[in-house]
Amino acid sequence: MAVTILQAFLIILLSGIRALDYYSTQTFPLMHVLFCWLAGIILGDPYTGLVVGGTIQLMSMGAVGLGGSSAPDYGMAGLVATVIAITTGNGDISVGLTVGIAVAMLYVQLDVLFKIYNSWVFRVMRGYAEKREYDKMLRSFFLSHLYLFLQGALPMAIVIFFGQPAVETILAIMPEWFTKGLNVAAGILPCTGFAVLLTFMPLKKFWAFVVAGFVCAAWLRLPILPIALIGMIVAVCYFKLHTEGVAGSQVATATDGGELEDE
Repeated sequence: MAVTILQAFLIILLSGIRALDYYSTQTFPLMHVLFCWLAGIILGDPYTGLVVGGTIQLMSMGAVGLGGSSAPDYGMAGLVATVIAITTGNGDISVGLTVGIAVAMLYVQLDVLFKIYNSWVFRVMRGYAEKREYDKMLRSFFLSHLYLFLQGALPMAIVIFFGQPAVETILAIMPEWFTKGLNVAAGILPCTGFAVLLTFMPLKKFWAFVVAGFVCAAWLRLPILPIALIGMIVAVCYFKLHTEGVAGSQVATATDGGELEDE
C-alpha cells in the first residue's frame, strides 16, 4: 500500500501532537493503543492499528522514565509499527515492531537533548520574569513545545519517506564522543530528578522510610513493583494509625471536657 501525501501529513501531525501532548497539555490518555488506532484509521486499517497498539501496550507496561530519566518511547514505536504493518500489506507486525524499536532508541537520544535544551529555555524564561518582560517569557515558553512537536514528527517523517535504513544510518553516524556525552547526561538526569523530588518531601519526618526504600533497592535488589507494594502497605498502616490516634485524642478531649462541665 502506498501512503498518499495527505495520509503522510496526518500521520506526521499525529506523531508530533502525541509527543507534544505527553509532556504538556495531556489532553489524551497515555494509551499507545489509542494513537495506533488513530493511525490505523488514517491509513484505512483500524483493526491492524488496534492489534499493534495492544501489543505495544503490553510491551510497555511498567517501562517508565523515573526521576527525569529517558526511556524508549513505545508510543512512537507503536505508531511506526502500525504504519509499516499496514503499508507492507502482509499482516505481519513483527517487521513493523523491529523498525519501531529502532526509532524508539533514536527517540531516547532526542529526549536527552530535549531535557538539556529545556533547562536553557527555563533559564531564559526566568531571566525575562525577573525583568518583568512577561510577553517575551510567554513566547519563550513555546520554544519547548516546538521542540516536542518536532521530536515526534521528524522520526516519523524519516520512516515514512526514507524507511528503516535511514534510522539505522543516523544511529550509526553519531560520533562516539556525542553518544558518550548523551549517555553521561542520561545518567545525571535521573539523579537530578530524584534530588528535586526529595526537596519537596518531608524527609525530616519520614527519613526512616527513605532509608528503608534505599536498603530494599540497593542491598536487597528488589524490583520497583514489590518496593511500591511495601510502600503502599506502610502508607495504609500509617494512615490508619494516624487517623485512629487523632480520633482517639478527640474523643478523650471531648470526654475530659464533659467531665469538667459536670463538675
